[in-house]
Amino acid sequence: MSRSLKKIGLIFAAFLLVLGSLPFVGLTTANAADIGNDKVTIGTIKNTAAMPAVMAKTNNSFVKGNVNVDVKSFDSNNELNDAIAQGTVNVAVTNLVSYASLVKRNPKWKIAGTLPGYSALVANKKYKSIKSLKGKTIAIDKKDTSKQYLKSILKKHGMKLSSVKISQVDADSTRVDSLKSGSVDAAVLEDPSISNAKANGDKILNRQGVNKDNGNILIINNDYAKKNASSTQILVSVMNDQIKNVNRLGNYTMANDALRAFNASNGAAVYMNKMDLKFKKIHKVKKSCFNKEFKYAKANKLYKGKINYKSHVLKIKNVK
Repeated sequence: MSRSLKKIGLIFAAFLLVLGSLPFVGLTTANAADIGNDKVTIGTIKNTAAMPAVMAKTNNSFVKGNVNVDVKSFDSNNELNDAIAQGTVNVAVTNLVSYASLVKRNPKWKIAGTLPGYSALVANKKYKSIKSLKGKTIAIDKKDTSKQYLKSILKKHGMKLSSVKISQVDADSTRVDSLKSGSVDAAVLEDPSISNAKANGDKILNRQGVNKDNGNILIINNDYAKKNASSTQILVSVMNDQIKNVNRLGNYTMANDALRAFNASNGAAVYMNKMDLKFKKIHKVKKSCFNKEFKYAKANKLYKGKINYKSHVLKIKNVK
């Protein structure tokens, strides 16, 4: 091979090396010394908010960022909260109400930022409107945002929580099964459970805006974050890259592996891949949103004490 060809080959290799490093421009490379060999274990429930983490795990993006990450998915917030309390996870995808309910017992956990996600009120197809659910049984989890969401939707239609019968059902998947069997008339769900129910023939009566802040958050054990600042920053950056991938196509096509991991049916996957999506990247929780969710949690005896935004928020570079 001539010297000129060798030179061209070296230039091309250097170009590829630079190109491959672009996703992490401005970040410190997470080498063994930076991360202290600490493994990241992200706890999630099976919902849209967890998609960026699961996508990054299944397509090896965390490995490419040189961060050692495992993702554990749970069926309910109750199971996830137990994992947080037991210390089997050091990062988690949850919601503000659930966080408020656990943080007093687990004060080292802080909010890293807001994640995309949304809930919906789904009913048996015979119910054509929200008002038609008066006196009917609706499945929710009283310890997360589903009760708050249901209360707000009923209020907009001149109804109260007392206008319906509430059934406590921890897991979204169980609520879908209960809808299918007819043991409940409606349920508050998150995707892919929303789409699983729709594929079963159930009707979506209301859904939150998919591009809005709906209370889903990323939380991190502060002991881990302090010791592994660089890895924490890269973790967030990699998850943001997955959100960008979803936004490029405007649907869940890039998340099909994650959908399968979350037991989305074929019918549900088809429906979700037809959606028009535009998610926000991970960003700071608004103080007004934080205060609203914590006040709700306090009023419902899920949280005790002062509501202090600053003491619960973790500062991470590039999370604005």
